[in-house]
Amino acid sequence: MTNKIYQVPYGTKDILPGEMKARRRVESAIIDVFDKWGYDEVKTPEFEYTETFGSAGTEFDFRLFDRKNNLLVLRNDMTAPIARLTATRLRDGEKVKRLCYLANLYRYEEIQAGRQCQFEQAGVELMGASGPAADAEAIVLAAEALKAAGLQKFAIIVGNVDFINGLAEEAGFSNEQTEDLKKCLRRHDAVAMQEMANNMQGIRSEIKQLFADFLFLQGGKDLLEKMQGIVANAKCQAALEDLLKIYELLEVYGIADHVSMDLGLYRSFNYYTGMLFEIYLPELGYPIAGGGRYDNMLESFGVHAPATGFAIGVDRVMLALERNGSVSNNRSCDVLVAYAEGALKKAIERACSLRAEGRSVKLATEPMTMEEAAAAVKEYSCSTLVLVE
Repeated sequence: MTNKIYQVPYGTKDILPGEMKARRRVESAIIDVFDKWGYDEVKTPEFEYTETFGSAGTEFDFRLFDRKNNLLVLRNDMTAPIARLTATRLRDGEKVKRLCYLANLYRYEEIQAGRQCQFEQAGVELMGASGPAADAEAIVLAAEALKAAGLQKFAIIVGNVDFINGLAEEAGFSNEQTEDLKKCLRRHDAVAMQEMANNMQGIRSEIKQLFADFLFLQGGKDLLEKMQGIVANAKCQAALEDLLKIYELLEVYGIADHVSMDLGLYRSFNYYTGMLFEIYLPELGYPIAGGGRYDNMLESFGVHAPATGFAIGVDRVMLALERNGSVSNNRSCDVLVAYAEGALKKAIERACSLRAEGRSVKLATEPMTMEEAAAAVKEYSCSTLVLVE
C-alpha cells in the first residue's frame, strides 16, 4: 500500500463518469448539426510534422522526436491539419468541400476555468468557397451548434482583418508598425492605441481619431455605412462592403439580433485574410467559439482555394452549461438485474432481452438476496430493480 498521490500533468484533467456522459451528449449534438448541414467528419493525427503548421505562424509548446529523429509537434490548431488533409488526400471530387471534426488540441496556458493545456474543439472548414455566403454559413452554423448544445443566449462579434490592414495602409504604416497595431488590438490595449494615434503625423484627423477609437468601433449596419464615408483606402472599403453583405445574409438567417460588428476585432492566428468572428456567452468572459476566412492556407500545400471555418471550445461549452445549471451529470441506468443463487444464466437472458428493448441495464456480478439487491439498486444509481430467481 502506497501513500503516493498520483497527479495528472499540468493543464490536463480527468473527466469523471457523469461528466463524461453529459459531454458525450453535447459532442453528439454538435456533430449532428454539422452533419445536417452537409459536413463530413474527418480525423487527423494528434501530432504532425512542424512543416504542416508553417503558414500558421505559431509557436509550439509541445514537441517530441520520433525514432528517426524527426521533429514532431502536438497540434495546437486544426485548420492547418485539415488543409493538409484536403490538399493531399481530397484533391479530387467536389469543388467545395465541407469538413468537420472533434479533436484534442495542445497549447501551454496559464490554467484557469475554461482554459487548459489540453482541450477539445469541434469545428468545420468550408474549403473552395469564397464570398459572403460561405462566411455567413460558417457564422450561422456555429450559432446553430451552440443552440443544439443547449446554449441560447450568445453574442456574435464580426470583423474583417482587411479593414485593419487597409487602415494601416492609409496611415502609411510599415509591416512592423502594422504588427504592433494588431498586437495592441489583440491585447485590447486602449492606452497603447491612444499613444499610437498621438504619434501620427501628416494624416487626416478623422483617420487619427479612428486609431484612438479602434477598440470601440462597434455597432451594426449604421457603423459600417458611417465608416464608408470616412475611410478612403480601397481595402477598407472592400472590407466594409463585405461585412454589409454578410450582415444582410445573417438577417435572412434570422440571427442578426445576436450580431455586432467590431472593426477592431483581431484573432491570434495570422492566417486570416478577411472576415473574423467570435461568439461570447454571459456565463464566460472569453470567446466560446471563433473563426474566419483564410484564403491563403491551402497554397502552402500546393492548392489554390479559398476557405472559411470556425472552432467551438467543447470544454468551454461544458463550463457554460454547468454555470447556467442546464447540464446534468446524471449517471443513472434504467435497470439493475440482480439474481439469486443459481440463477445467473436466467439473469443474463433477462438482461439481454431488456437491452434489446433499448433499456440501459447493469447486471449484478454476484448472487444477492432481496435486501442486498434493494441496497444495490441505489448504490448503482439504477431506476428499476429486476430480481431473477
